[in-house]
Formats: sequence, structure tokens, C-alpha cells
Amino acid sequence: MTFDVPSDLALFAESVRAALSGWEPPREPELGAWQDDRDDALARRLADAGWSELWAGDELLGAAVAGGIELGRAAAPICLVDEVTLGAPLCIDGRARHGRGAASLALPQPCGLALGVPRREIRAEPTIDGSGTIEVEIDGWNPLEPVAAVACWRAWNAATLAYLAGLAARVLELAVEHARSREQFGAPLASIPAVQSRLADAALATDGLTLLAWAATRSEFAVQDSELTWAGTACCEVTANAHQVHGAFGFALESGLHAYYRRARSVQAWAVAVRDATSWG
Repeated sequence: MTFDVPSDLALFAESVRAALSGWEPPREPELGAWQDDRDDALARRLADAGWSELWAGDELLGAAVAGGIELGRAAAPICLVDEVTLGAPLCIDGRARHGRGAASLALPQPCGLALGVPRREIRAEPTIDGSGTIEVEIDGWNPLEPVAAVACWRAWNAATLAYLAGLAARVLELAVEHARSREQFGAPLASIPAVQSRLADAALATDGLTLLAWAATRSEFAVQDSELTWAGTACCEVTANAHQVHGAFGFALESGLHAYYRRARSVQAWAVAVRDATSWG
């Protein structure tokens, strides 16, 4: 399926893609160690492309989706979504991602959002995707005005959905390329019905993620908790299908698939945590 993106948003996406050019997620994970793949130089390039202005209002939600898809395609640091839309690193239950040295943290609240001041960093926690998670003690917080909180959450939801759609789209491309170039029993993998079925499932889920992300830009559309958690699950399923299509090579660091799978799993887990933190009872 193809999507007709307005020309101004397509140009913005090109600007974000250019800023991301040359950046790649780390290929060698240090399992069990604290890692933070924050890249300040990359953040500055994206700011020059206009990415840092996306929190300003509903009229920029389309740009949040167009750029968020490009961030996902690059498996870029997720702090580039959090800090632009929420104004600070995301913090839930005393754990902040990309939060080391932050002056404030974004704390999800039932029907709202607060900015908290970290008193001290307790410890750094190993994570599966290099998102630099730290355990912190919060020294009070200030709730945002309801209108501002709603705007921040709309932008964060739209950009996060777009990020997941971008992850899935890039992984699907890699799987299709591999299936077309790799031969098995004298024919391309892409000609095998079982492989075609996995690719079709992945394509359907990727289209669904992309449609959901663009739907989040409509003023009458409100992202539900179930939709964001479904998006995380769908993205993980796309990456799992890509691993299957690649076979054993998909589990090698050289394939790069592991970075997308780990990022999808992490975003999925944080989406569930946001759902729990923002729901009553």
C-alpha cells in the first residue's frame, strides 16, 4: 500500500532523513551493561531541521508523524521523541530513559503530565536497547496545565506510533530484499509460499501501523491506550517475521535486525508502562 503524503510533509521528512544520514544504531550490544545511545550531535542536526519545534501545537502533528517515521527507520535514540514532545526525558515509577544529567523529567499522570525534578540518581540499569535507563529519586513535581498536557500527549502518541511504523517499514524492506536475493533449492526465497505468507503478514501490520500514525494527526482522533500497546505488539511481530525470513543470518549482528527488534521490544514495554501510569485505579 502507498500513502499520499502532502508535499510539505514529504519535504520535512527528507530534511529529517538527511539529518539522520550516516547515523547507525550500535551493532555490538554490551548485554547486561548500562548503555545510552544518546547522540547530541545528531540531536543538534535534527533541531536544525526543525524537529525540536513539534511540541508547539496540533497543526504540527503531521510533521511529528512524517519525521517520526524517519526516526524509526533509522532506529534512532527514542529520547528524540520524548524530549521534543514531552519537554523532558520520560520517567515512570522512578525510572527514566535517557535521563542521566537531566534537569527535569516528564512524569505521566492520570489524565495529565507533570515535570519532576530529580533529586539524585540511584543507579543505572541495564537495558535491551541502549536507552540509558536510570533509577532516580524525584524531588517534587509540577503538573502541566491540562491544555498543555493534552497537547504534549497528542504529540508523543503520534510520534511514538510513527516511530514504530518506521521501525516496521525498514525491517520489512530488509526482509523483502533478503527474500529476493537469497536462493534456496534453486529459486529465490521470495517464491516460497511460507515466506510469502510471513512477508504478507508483516506488510499488513506495517500498513496498519502507518495508517494509525497518520490517523493520530486528525483533530477528532484520540489515541487510546489499547492502540498504542497494539502498535508495540504489531511492530514486534513484524521484526519477528523478518528474523524468520532471514533465517540464521537474522540473528547475526551483521544483519542489523537485532537493533530493530530490541528497540521495538523496549518501546512496547514503555508503552504498556505509560498506559498503566496514565489510567485511573
